[in-house]
Amino acid sequence: MQSAAEFRQSAPSRWSGDSWALFRQGSDSALSALRPSYGRSQAGAVLRYDLGQGSSRRPQAYARATTALAGPKQRELAAGLSTRPFGSVPMRAHVEGRIFDTQFGTETRAAAFVVTELPMAELPGGFSAETYAQTGYVTGEFATPFVDGQMRVSRPFKQGRGYRLEAGAGAWGGAQEGTGRLDIGPTASITVPLGRVNARLSADYRFRVAGDAEPASGPALTLSAGF
Repeated sequence: MQSAAEFRQSAPSRWSGDSWALFRQGSDSALSALRPSYGRSQAGAVLRYDLGQGSSRRPQAYARATTALAGPKQRELAAGLSTRPFGSVPMRAHVEGRIFDTQFGTETRAAAFVVTELPMAELPGGFSAETYAQTGYVTGEFATPFVDGQMRVSRPFKQGRGYRLEAGAGAWGGAQEGTGRLDIGPTASITVPLGRVNARLSADYRFRVAGDAEPASGPALTLSAGF
């Protein structure tokens, strides 16, 4: 589930949002009890409303929708509240309700989790690092703790008026009850502003180096946008 929040332009509006689409080779294979799935192709969007402009805790209300792009039907709607419990600490706590719809039926769930909001870190040699992580717990028939995250270290190699090309390496991982994976590999991206929206297209080759969750190693394409 990938965000362009780090590129979002500041604006007086209380509204903000992100959308993404991840295309992953091998996502259209059938689910199997013997080979768990984690990180298949999906698309989603989240819309947020700032409940306390000027507050260091930055409380928000939000709604999110996600859907699988290939393979068995999986759709989810969620709505909740979030805040920075420690003000200036770059971490956001969420509580939300979810409606999860699959080929086996529909289930209502609750979830609580924390997400990092780390700024981009400047590294030697013109490189920069983007890091994201979250951990929490979701209730329901298959209640489970979960954790996932990613890191991209990249360097611009060409930029012009209105675009930036970068290349580097990344790591992507996640785990929940009964399944997990860790991928590493090269990554390249182009970032383009489209009015108030900033869009990024990333191409990766992700080698599965730990875990046995499907899909296997292969290319991944991510399109993300935020305002």
